[in-house]
Amino acid sequence: MADSDLPRSSVRFPRLRLRQNSGGYASGRPCPAVPAPVTGLRRETLTAGGSPLVLRAASPADLAAALAMHARCSPRTLAQRYHGQAGEADGYLAHLLSPRHGQSVVAETAGGEVVGLGHLLEDDGESEVALLVEDGWQRLGVGTALLRALLRLAEQSHRDSVYAVTHASAAGILAVMRGLGLRVERHVAEGALVLTARLAGHPTALSARSCG
Repeated sequence: MADSDLPRSSVRFPRLRLRQNSGGYASGRPCPAVPAPVTGLRRETLTAGGSPLVLRAASPADLAAALAMHARCSPRTLAQRYHGQAGEADGYLAHLLSPRHGQSVVAETAGGEVVGLGHLLEDDGESEVALLVEDGWQRLGVGTALLRALLRLAEQSHRDSVYAVTHASAAGILAVMRGLGLRVERHVAEGALVLTARLAGHPTALSARSCG
């Protein structure tokens, strides 16, 4: 399973409104501003493919390093993540890294290179998870580690569930969520696969582990 098949932001999707019993999806527009979170992410040291990585909270100060990661990603990876033209990807980063719209997590090397980026975006009382992993670090568990961190942040914010948006034909994020022991509901709308993961009753799925 490729980390590039993990969820991409719904920034590029048109506004969809589904009833709660269809998965509760309500996204596809710029996220509203929310107060800065009172919770945070504990800094972690991970191993991916035999190499050490640090998982930590991201901030607007990481914009330059995140843009550098974009430059190292293939056009296909960027287009999948942002569901649009690869050249448009850079324009989203300042918004995504702003604490006014949610919380972000980075995976970085010992040398300070950002190789993975995850977001927990607040959307009208719901929480969307979205990930990007640099091509050379895919299939090493980096996406799983980022997702686990985002789920812990969602739990700290007392969220009962999170959702992710991907192509209806891509099932990577579904496998990751189920691998973490989460109960997942699926709904397909306008070519988008919306996955809602229920967090209640699954504390062991969110525990930190190495991702080698």
